[in-house]
Amino acid sequence: MSRGKVRQFSWTYEGQAKKAWGFTVTIDGKRVRRAGFGSRAEATEALDLLLHPAPAVAPAPVVENITLKAAFERYEAQKARKRSLVADQRNAKCLMSVFGEDTPLHKITASKISAYRASRIALPITPAAVNRPLALLRHLLRLAAEEWEVIPEAPRVRLEKESQGRLRWLTPEEAHQLLDACRAHQGAPLADLVELCLYTGLRQAEALGLTWDRVDRSRGVLLLEITKAGRRREVPLCGPADAVLAHLAGPGTPAGLVFGTSSWTMFRKAWEKALGAAKLQGLHFHDLRHTFASWAVQRGATLPELKDLLGHATLAMVMRYAHLSPEHLRSAVARLDTVMAAATGRNRAEEMVDSAPRRVSAMRAVSSVGRAADS
Repeated sequence: MSRGKVRQFSWTYEGQAKKAWGFTVTIDGKRVRRAGFGSRAEATEALDLLLHPAPAVAPAPVVENITLKAAFERYEAQKARKRSLVADQRNAKCLMSVFGEDTPLHKITASKISAYRASRIALPITPAAVNRPLALLRHLLRLAAEEWEVIPEAPRVRLEKESQGRLRWLTPEEAHQLLDACRAHQGAPLADLVELCLYTGLRQAEALGLTWDRVDRSRGVLLLEITKAGRRREVPLCGPADAVLAHLAGPGTPAGLVFGTSSWTMFRKAWEKALGAAKLQGLHFHDLRHTFASWAVQRGATLPELKDLLGHATLAMVMRYAHLSPEHLRSAVARLDTVMAAATGRNRAEEMVDSAPRRVSAMRAVSSVGRAADS
């Protein structure tokens, strides 16, 4: 094998002089010539790569003794601060009961996962119930392959398609009925909690965990430090929401939790009685958040604005409310109103221009006939 030589090549193509960098080298008795590089450095790099190819990457080692149970223990240690860790632990027990807690992780193959998925689909459960354990297993296997490097690669895990989910929201009349029922069954605390969530879109945990030092009425915002998405966000206050906080604050400078407790247990029974009295069966507290979003969209809020108001990371989470705001579709369709009319107007103008010579000729003919008759 020769060292090779980098040089500039020149040739003529269709009467024009062309230049480019390239190299020639002899490998195993065969002469190799490459050209077309824009600079000497590019040609040199290509030559070095040809003479000294990068070594093949060795596959990641397989740790035979890491079991599914050991993998989940490592996962729990790594995700100790995850808010939904309890749900993950519940799903992990389900997976270990099916695949075996002592099963080596690399023996959980795509075919075995597919068979497990098929057995779950056959049960009378929702697609979401099918997907939660599968999603956990997929995440675990990807961690094991890509981060822990204890298996060569993660097998494919297919999830079931899920619908957008339930969307229940209150009309203003239903909201009045609910608030009246709340006042009747627990007085101000529950009614204030419900009304604040209706006008801010706060989650139940966000409202119950709200402290007075996070309430900035001078700026008209609530400062949320801990949210489901794990990011700080400011929630603007409308007039009714500010009125609720003014009522709760009372005289002096309040301190501590706005609603006095962070436990929903203190409100649960009164909430259920209020739903019965208001005849709103099947309503969940989280539907107050849906109500806030629906009211906002129906009154002109855009989907990007709603995303920020609710604290979602992507627009995908608010697309379920898009059908409540058909105005942008109506305005788009309204642009078509004059399409045919404009074309018809142009056609008529063209007909008038084309027919003008004929009308002049006809008028001249009539005039000449009239003159002949007079003579």
